[in-house]
Order: sequence, then structure tokens, then C-alpha cells
Amino acid sequence: MRKAGVALLAWVGASAAPPPPPPVPPVPDLGLQGTSWVMTLEGAADNAQPPTLEFGAEGRAGGFSGCNQWFAQVERVDVGLRFAAVGMTRRACEGDASRIEHDFAASLTDTRAARREGDDLVLLGANAQPIARFTPAN
Repeated sequence: MRKAGVALLAWVGASAAPPPPPPVPPVPDLGLQGTSWVMTLEGAADNAQPPTLEFGAEGRAGGFSGCNQWFAQVERVDVGLRFAAVGMTRRACEGDASRIEHDFAASLTDTRAARREGDDLVLLGANAQPIARFTPAN
């Protein structure tokens, strides 16, 4: 009788284990390779040059940061994407150009995913909040 009770407890304990987590869905293909984008600036001077984002082959990206040229590796991680190994040229910048570049670099570092909203590309940070918006380059 005692063995039956232990076996019953073991069976109940095993059946109460949580189910395995669902498989991670693949990263949606946003069709970014070979596309070019211009960042939407808010609060910058009319003559400010907006950063650009160009997705190249083999998971590479680059463009203009608002002051310097930049480049990075694009990594598809879990259900999102990240910019890794980000680098820039080192031209000195002042005023709006410096602020724009700083904010743009932070957006690249903070990106965890991206989505398309109409014709726009939106970079998303933690908790899927929008951190930068881009329109297609002409």
C-alpha cells in the first residue's frame, strides 16, 4: 500500500510539471536587404542632415550618422534584430549634428526589433517601444 501511495505521488508530481515553452517564432523577414532609409528628425534645425540606414548584403548595415559614417553587423536574435559591432568615423561634430549623432547611436545600441508601419521602418527598443522612425530614401 505504501509503494502504491509513493507511486501515485510521483505520478501526480510528474503530471503537474509545467508544459515546455512554445518554440520561438522566426524573425519576420522585413525585406530589408538592399534598402535605404532616412531617419525622421524631431526638433532639429531645418538644415540638419538626418542619419541614414542602409541594409547591405551578408547582414551588414551602414550609412550617415548625422555627422560621421557608420557601419554595423545586423544580427537576427530570438524574435528581433540588433546592431552589433557598431563603428563610426571620428570627425568632430558640434551643435545639432553632435546631438543627432548621439541620439542615433543610442537608437542603434538600444534596438531590439523592427517593424514596418506603412512605408516607414520603425526601430523598437525594450518592451517594443518605438525609438526611431525612418522613411524610404529616394
